[in-house]
Amino acid sequence: MFCSKCGTKNPDNANFCQGCGSPLNNPSQDNSASANASGYAGGYAYAHQSAPPPSSNPTVYREPSPESPLAALRKVASSGLFRFTAFAFCSLILSNILAIFDTSYFWGIYTEIFNNIDPDMVSEASRFLGGFSLVTAIFSQLPNILIAVGLWMTYATAVSKKGERFNTAGLTMIKVIYVIELVLMCILLALMMVVMLIATLSTDNSSDAMIVFLGVLFLDVFFGVIIFWLAMIIKSLNAAKKASTEDHGKHIGRNASAFVGVVCFIGGAINVISAITSIFIPSITAFCNCAIGAAVQICFGVLIFRFRGEMKKLK
Repeated sequence: MFCSKCGTKNPDNANFCQGCGSPLNNPSQDNSASANASGYAGGYAYAHQSAPPPSSNPTVYREPSPESPLAALRKVASSGLFRFTAFAFCSLILSNILAIFDTSYFWGIYTEIFNNIDPDMVSEASRFLGGFSLVTAIFSQLPNILIAVGLWMTYATAVSKKGERFNTAGLTMIKVIYVIELVLMCILLALMMVVMLIATLSTDNSSDAMIVFLGVLFLDVFFGVIIFWLAMIIKSLNAAKKASTEDHGKHIGRNASAFVGVVCFIGGAINVISAITSIFIPSITAFCNCAIGAAVQICFGVLIFRFRGEMKKLK
């Protein structure tokens, strides 16, 4: 290659003239540069084309099939009856707490007892007992408070349209409360049977032993019915949880115990009678407690049979 300025002969791969130092027009250099540029451009294009484009269609809620157990569960749990039941249950908790402070029925007894005692001492004792009663009332209603929270959680996830999955955390919370009550009742029943056995063996008089035996046996049967009722409640809650995951629901409806619904109706009728008889007692909280309790139990019974009916409609 010759320099165009001084005419010095240079090697073919030289970039500058060996005579004057001027840059040389090297065709191989131009070709390699263009090749490198095109390769860079191609690599750039490939890198950008290989990245997946962002999704333009975000995940949206899809309503489950009307024939699915999930749709039937949502229909029951999002109904106005379920909302009313949850609200009435919260009102029952408040009524139970207020009932502890209702001393109007025993006011005559209090007056007779504290008639000759210093009023300041009575006032101090009343404040102490009032604070102690408040703590005791709230602690005694703690299981019911957790059940109320579980009811509202279930209602919230039933009416929510943010996702297809039904959140069963509320049902699980309620189930845990009833499992704990079931275990405690079983322990109490076992202790009562031990007491019955000891009392029967330690009594010399056969008639007294028979009376003790029959009395404790009656209590054992009573607690046995309560244990069976708690077990059926847990079974019904498991049925509701299964409805959120399984495809077929007829068999789920059979797991929702009709026995629980019938017991709720019986308990509601007893509370109605108690509310009527409490009219003759000068206590507003007693009447409210019985009336609200009747409404809650009847509503729970209706919800159970409605859930069974919705499951039986499925193919």
